[in-house]
Amino acid sequence: MSDRVQLKRKSISIGPKGKTILTNKPRRTERNIPIIEDGKDVTPKPLNPELYTSGRERQLSAFDVSGSEVKEPFSSSGTFTTLFKSKTTYRTDTEKQGMSSSLYKTSLHYDNSSTENLLMDECEEKSDSMSYSFPSNSEEFDVVVMSKPPEHISLSLNETNTFILLDIPSSTAIKDSDEGIAIDDDNQQYEYLTTGKGRNRKVLHAEVQTVPVLKKSRYTNPEKIKHRTDCTFASNWEMYDTYLEGKEESSEESTDSEINDTERHKLDDISSLDSYRISADERQLNKLLKNPRFLEAICVMERLLANNCYNEQQKRFIGLSDPSEFRENIEYKYNLNLLWTFANSETKGRSVNAMHWNPLNKDLLAVGYGKFYFADHITGIVCIWNIKNPVQPERQYAFPRSVTALNFSKSDPNLLAVGLYNGHVVVLNIISREKMIIGENTPKFEPVRDISWRISQYELNNKEQVCAAFDDGRVITYSVARKLEGQEIMRVPKADGKLKGYDSMGQCSNLNIPVSRYAAAFFVTQHPTQDTIYFVGTNKGVIHKCSINYFNQHLDHSLVHDGPVYVMKFSPFSKKICATCGDDWHTRIWAEDIFQPLLELYTTMESVQGLDWSPTHSTILVTILGQNILIWDFQRKVYEPQSITRSPTGTKNTIVQFIDSGRCLVVGDIDGHVHVFSLEDMPFPAFFQENLLFDSLYRALITNPQLVHKLRKLQRTADGK
Repeated sequence: MSDRVQLKRKSISIGPKGKTILTNKPRRTERNIPIIEDGKDVTPKPLNPELYTSGRERQLSAFDVSGSEVKEPFSSSGTFTTLFKSKTTYRTDTEKQGMSSSLYKTSLHYDNSSTENLLMDECEEKSDSMSYSFPSNSEEFDVVVMSKPPEHISLSLNETNTFILLDIPSSTAIKDSDEGIAIDDDNQQYEYLTTGKGRNRKVLHAEVQTVPVLKKSRYTNPEKIKHRTDCTFASNWEMYDTYLEGKEESSEESTDSEINDTERHKLDDISSLDSYRISADERQLNKLLKNPRFLEAICVMERLLANNCYNEQQKRFIGLSDPSEFRENIEYKYNLNLLWTFANSETKGRSVNAMHWNPLNKDLLAVGYGKFYFADHITGIVCIWNIKNPVQPERQYAFPRSVTALNFSKSDPNLLAVGLYNGHVVVLNIISREKMIIGENTPKFEPVRDISWRISQYELNNKEQVCAAFDDGRVITYSVARKLEGQEIMRVPKADGKLKGYDSMGQCSNLNIPVSRYAAAFFVTQHPTQDTIYFVGTNKGVIHKCSINYFNQHLDHSLVHDGPVYVMKFSPFSKKICATCGDDWHTRIWAEDIFQPLLELYTTMESVQGLDWSPTHSTILVTILGQNILIWDFQRKVYEPQSITRSPTGTKNTIVQFIDSGRCLVVGDIDGHVHVFSLEDMPFPAFFQENLLFDSLYRALITNPQLVHKLRKLQRTADGK
């Protein structure tokens, strides 16, 4: 270290004639500082030694280069000689100035002992050289050397660590294992639904599948019970006095009961000798059975017991267990599944002539029982059934005559209007278990065929009136009071001559004088949009269009059946379309102001006793013929029904009706049974029901263009309204 002397930092530049000029310009010292750790040299190495050395240790500078050569790198006088290794020749001064961009400035460190060796190592062969002079003392200086930059630069590329962004491992299973069998079944099911026969599933372009959302009401949670601490004190005298008072009351009741028993015994002795032998316990039980509170408790207990047996059926009735709309195998079979039957010993042998659901409480069904054939002598019964107790009715009222019609009031759902076979009209209040008659009329000695409620157009309070149709052709409205005051609004005459509507077969001339000039009124149907218009069907197959503004005069009439017409019902989705059924074995579909049947549904030569439209499907209706229940869907076909179901009891059916939700069907027969069916495997309801109804009628009438033109005109008129 004593031989090495650090030179003062100065700059050396090359003059125009190759002379050396020393300057005091400061320069940063470039050194490679070694790093030693644990006795090992861990100094970082450059990525590219050649590029790093030329880029870091050499810098460009503009200068002039002389073409003189120096034979010795060092002279005795201290002259520093720099050797140049170049592949090009030096040019003139003007050309040299243009080459200044390719010059490099190299920083060298010099001392007396090692400067010559360092310069000789860097130069592999001698070339043109230039001589410079510098002081004898050791200094640090900069030497500008012209050299050509490297033509090729080497880059070293190293592989980095591999980063996995997404890895989806493949899974396989042994074919004979349980997992492999399950996977094989799924693959077969997928191929069946995508490429096999399963892709040809029955769908409708206008139908929507909407999952019903069941929401829990906030009122179902019980209220919090408030507790309170309280105390009382009773002395021995108070308990003694209370005991004596209770003993005196029991003795008085015993004496009263003995007096009543003696009087009852005297009355029973007249009727029967064994009546007085009834024990006191039996008499007390009979008295308890007449207590209204005890009967209410029995009713609640019967509901709880019936729930154990009919829990699943009741859930299906109210819609809590409907089949999933997203099940795999969906087939339209139009099946009827029997849930339960309303019947008991009192109703057996009596025909179901009328039934109506309560407009407020949809669980209550009123059923009227009586005779079906003319020669029968059977008394009438009205039963109020509840779906919570399908075994026994919760109300039962007896009548001396057969019940032919009944209907609930919409404004007062507890009022029930009942029509009897002897022309008697009674209004009952079903709140009481006993027969509570609100009003009744004076019998006309003609059977009541139909009864309904309608709002009075002439009273300021718009109270409901009872409208009844009788077998002698009268249509009478009654104001509800203790004594029903009636007003005759229509007397249906017999229609003679050529009638509009159905082309019936020709009849032979009858010279006999008819007994009555009036036809029997079988039903009264209110117009769905016009409150003043109503229709009356007769036993001659004629429907009269009437108005309450014209008493005993009809606006129009048409022949719809060749025989008695039993039912006329408008479609719930189009107020211009209605259906009728009658005794000529046919069910016909009509349009308003078109006196020609659109469709005629026929199967066998049997009377059609009733029909009803589906409240959820515009093209589906149900009819009853004898023991069979027929489901028609004229969207698909009109020449035969979609399904035929036989009555479970094998007896003749008399009446059929859908519930408001459309998921169940109620059918009554002549033996006193009311069957409740659930509709299974039904098609999904369409979104535009009215459009589907008219499109189905157009397809069925494709061979009758004139009728199609009239129907299209009627549809445009209905849409315009």
